[in-house]
Amino acid sequence: MKGELLEDGDAIMLVDSRGRRYLKRLRAGHPLTVRGTLLNADDIIGRSEGCLAGRDQPERFRVFRPSYAELTPLLSRPAEPIFAKDVGLILCRGDIRPGQTVVEVGVGAGLTSMALLRGVGEKGRLVSYELREDFAAEARANVELYEGPVDNWTIHLADARHGINERSVDRVFADIPDAAALIQPVAQALRGGGIFISYAPTVLQIKDLRDALEASNTCRLAETFEVLERSWHVQGRSVRPDHRMVAHTGFITVARRLSH
Repeated sequence: MKGELLEDGDAIMLVDSRGRRYLKRLRAGHPLTVRGTLLNADDIIGRSEGCLAGRDQPERFRVFRPSYAELTPLLSRPAEPIFAKDVGLILCRGDIRPGQTVVEVGVGAGLTSMALLRGVGEKGRLVSYELREDFAAEARANVELYEGPVDNWTIHLADARHGINERSVDRVFADIPDAAALIQPVAQALRGGGIFISYAPTVLQIKDLRDALEASNTCRLAETFEVLERSWHVQGRSVRPDHRMVAHTGFITVARRLSH
């Protein structure tokens, strides 16, 4: 658990006077450059999070460790991420709790893996399946950079559609286009009452999944959700919805494993 003081090696977010955010990493003895402003990492290390950096420079910046929601749009990634608005619903509707064993199918850049690891806590376990070795490597690097070393996370370079090795797990989360193909492996992996959670961006993918769930005799009580996020402009007495919002990004479907 990180304390108030910023440390060597921390990932940080620099925020300028207009609220623009820049993702950097503190390394002792190394400078940070943002649009022509040169910041000395040694002048930031050891100071409190939220401090103002850039004295005698063209611009000054507030320094924070990025929250999960702030990290998602800033992080360079090989695949489209699941945004925080959807991750929140995944964790709540999926009832992800400390101490659980969760299987994840598809890791992308590791952002959802971070959220799942936070959810299961140090006493829980996350097992991820990923087809692409480059995605798995980047996900591992990102998680270790922003969460630190983790010893309760395993990544299998394998196709979960051909089988999930784990048994009696609490939850299975899938972020792949054809989650309908996972019904049988998921049913074999989940304990009775366990929850299958799927994220998919298109209506046709959801239709295929819901049809497969309806045809199965293993996972039922399916529900599908969409989250729309709208921020507000609040300045003085001008209080109104912002002109832009984060509307459709994907659908979350949850279903419960039946026991016999």
